[in-house]
Amino acid sequence: MNNKTKGVIAGIAGLALLGGGTTFALWSDSDTISGATITNGQLSVDALGAMVWTDESSDVSGSPEIDLDTFRMVPGDSLQGSQSLDVVVEGNNLVADLLVDTAAATVPADVEVTYDVLRGSTVLASDVALGTDTPLTDVASGTYTVVVNVDFDYDAEGSMDDTTALQDITVSLTQDR
Repeated sequence: MNNKTKGVIAGIAGLALLGGGTTFALWSDSDTISGATITNGQLSVDALGAMVWTDESSDVSGSPEIDLDTFRMVPGDSLQGSQSLDVVVEGNNLVADLLVDTAAATVPADVEVTYDVLRGSTVLASDVALGTDTPLTDVASGTYTVVVNVDFDYDAEGSMDDTTALQDITVSLTQDR
C-alpha cells in the first residue's frame, strides 16, 4: 500500500473513533457545601394525673375533695372537677387552637354543667355551656386547666336517682398554621 492510501485509511479510522461515542474532555470542577439538620416542631396535649373533684357548695367550707363513686349529689350542691393539661406547641410559625369537646355528656334537666379554661391563673374561657365547643386561638406551650362546674338547682323537684354522665371530655389541639 502506498503512503497516500495509508493516510486516507488512518484519517477514516480517526473520524470513526470520533463519531463512535468518544468525547473530548472539557474542564470541570466540584466542591461540597455543608448540609443542615432541620428539626420538626411538635404539638401535643396530655392530661396530668386524674381529674380532681371538690365540693364547692355554698354551705360547705374548705372545698373538700370528693370521691364521685360514693358522693351523692342533692339539690343545691355545686361540684367542681379540675384537670391539668400539659400543652406543647413548638415550631416557628406554628399556631394552634385548643378545643374542649363535651358532646358525649348526659345531664338531667335540673343540673347545669359549664366549664372554664385557664392558663396559670389567667381565665381564657369562663362559664362555657356544656356541649359548646370553645376554640382558643394562639395557644402557647404551658400548663392549662379545664375546670368543670356542676350545679344542681336548689329548687329542683325531680331528678332523684338521675345521673350526670360527663365521660369523654376531649381536649384537642389543632394546627391553625
